Amino acid sequence: MAYIRIDMGSASNAIRPETAHQISGEIASLELDDSIRAIILGHAGKHFVGGADFTFLESLKTASDNTIREEIYGSFQGLTRRLYRCRKPTVAAIAGAAVTIGCEAAIACDFRIVTKDARFQESWIRLGLMPPLGGLKTLPALVGYGLASDMVLRGRAVGGEEAVQCGLAHMLVSPEELDNAAITLATELAQAAPLAYAAAKENLRRGLDRDLDDVLRIGIDVQTTLIKSDDFAEGVDAAVAKRAARFSGH
Repeated sequence: MAYIRIDMGSASNAIRPETAHQISGEIASLELDDSIRAIILGHAGKHFVGGADFTFLESLKTASDNTIREEIYGSFQGLTRRLYRCRKPTVAAIAGAAVTIGCEAAIACDFRIVTKDARFQESWIRLGLMPPLGGLKTLPALVGYGLASDMVLRGRAVGGEEAVQCGLAHMLVSPEELDNAAITLATELAQAAPLAYAAAKENLRRGLDRDLDDVLRIGIDVQTTLIKSDDFAEGVDAAVAKRAARFSGH
């Protein structure tokens, strides 16, 4: 079993493309290691991942289409794709915020263990964006179209207790129990027959209507257009200034 702990050294634990690429590479290496039978994705500090780093978001205002497509979402989509396609069991251990990128990464894992203070939020709409990392496929499959619409179109947050009740998370534990609960579940999953687990997981994914690659491809196209909009620039400015955004529709 391997434990990947996200630690950006900041209060929000916000990440950049380089971090996503690094985590994705680590998961790829662990997939090739026969001694590793399960992977836990957790975090240091108060939050799992509080979204993207604001400095990075600011840089997107002037980024070229190629930068957005090939570098930025190549990294972030690479992470969610790697988690979603991983043949080994994956468990996310979440306390605090799992916002935008954090939410998409968490729901790409097989299982989620949360504390009461956990908070899942697809708040892309508040930046003038949409979820581009696969969540438009995985979230409705987990919680149903109605709640997924509420989370995506309103940016509504779902706390730890509600997450377990609606199927977004699998287990609610105290903060002190989080690591041990994740390790216990990962240890259990590691006992499963690897080939059977991989096959069952792959075919569960195939049972969903739309192929993940289609969702990811659409995500890149639409998000590239949205990042070029005035609304995205206003969304970032408002988030940095901690004020309500004033979107113009341009």
